Amino acid sequence: MTVALQVTSTRDALVAEIRQQILSGDLAPGEPLTETGLAVRFGVARPTVRSALQVLVARHLAEQSQGRSLIVPKFDNSDVEDLYYVRIPLEMEAIGTIVDKRIALTAAGDCLARMETMPEDASWADRVEIHTAFHTAVIDAVGSVRLSRIYSSLQDEMQLCLAQLQRWYPNPQDLAREHRLLLDELESGDKDRARAEMRRHLASAVTHFEAER
Repeated sequence: MTVALQVTSTRDALVAEIRQQILSGDLAPGEPLTETGLAVRFGVARPTVRSALQVLVARHLAEQSQGRSLIVPKFDNSDVEDLYYVRIPLEMEAIGTIVDKRIALTAAGDCLARMETMPEDASWADRVEIHTAFHTAVIDAVGSVRLSRIYSSLQDEMQLCLAQLQRWYPNPQDLAREHRLLLDELESGDKDRARAEMRRHLASAVTHFEAER
């Protein structure tokens, strides 16, 4: 007997939609994520919302407020500095390996091509996704399963951080130009130049975030 598999569950679809609204800014940092409110907003049962919220908490896209309810995480400077404290060494190590072994960054180039052709009305959530895909492709190019695994555990928080920097990149091409410069340096064959540009690129995100506070 053939059993038809469900492509996606209602819970997974709800997780994806809430995540998209968080990354786009439609659900702002600090906004409550209540079972009742989300059930009404998306027309689903409260148990489904409860299950979706458990997933979002595990992915660091929802957190406990000082009260009992969950909220969209609101990063402060120390959160971002800590995130990049972990992220920067991973990307610096990856760059060293990429340059030393002359690893082709084909997948990162494909991500950049998509970034460069995004329409002006592309949603911020879509821009956040392709930005993360670019950096993930750089890490994955190294070929270390464990490095990729560690890096992937940071992705949702990376995206949450970038979601709060929307005003610094009003046009999709702003991100594209910045990442074209980065990719050019990564492919230059000069380790010091490549690392310096990556460090500058990552430090600018921290600087922009702190300017928002």
